[in-house]
Amino acid sequence: MTRRRRWTWAGLLVVAAVAWLPLNKAVEGPKLLVLSRTHAIVTADLLSVLLVLVAVGLVLPRRR
Repeated sequence: MTRRRRWTWAGLLVVAAVAWLPLNKAVEGPKLLVLSRTHAIVTADLLSVLLVLVAVGLVLPRRR
């Protein structure tokens, strides 16, 4: 995969991760970390974390 294509995929994954956060209300699941009375990190938010980690893995320099 070319460098440009990796950056494109990484960008798309980050956009998907950000878009998922307000859309996951119906499937949130249990609270993992309560941040305040009205905000918490829930299991559905972990998908966004995973997408960002994959995006970072795509753009990190590779060893040869």
